[in-house]
Amino acid sequence: MAAPFGVFAATMLLTLCLEQWQWPGPAGWDRASGLVDLGAVFYGMAAVVAERSIRLMFWAWEQHQKVRAKLRAEGEAIGLEKGEAIGLAKGQAATAERFEKWLTQVAEEQGIELTKLLPPDEDAPVC
Repeated sequence: MAAPFGVFAATMLLTLCLEQWQWPGPAGWDRASGLVDLGAVFYGMAAVVAERSIRLMFWAWEQHQKVRAKLRAEGEAIGLEKGEAIGLAKGQAATAERFEKWLTQVAEEQGIELTKLLPPDEDAPVC
């Protein structure tokens, strides 16, 4: 469906190029009509290159996704074999627990209530 528009655009660019980027008026249409075959060839070459490039891009993306999935599966398998905790939520929970223990110790040493050191609950109203 795009071929006529592509051939027209290629022919016009070719005509303008040969006319040193100046449209010669009504005589330009006669010149352009003589270059339609060459414009069709140029458009066909450009279309083939564009189509192949797009297919190659999607093929490369699929290969990238396959490699990522394979590496992710291998990483998870290695982590499970070693008994390591995997996952952002587990890591965040461990970090929160570590900081709460530290803040409890600091609160006891300084004689401060632990609730003053901890951030407020997300559900609590803000005054």
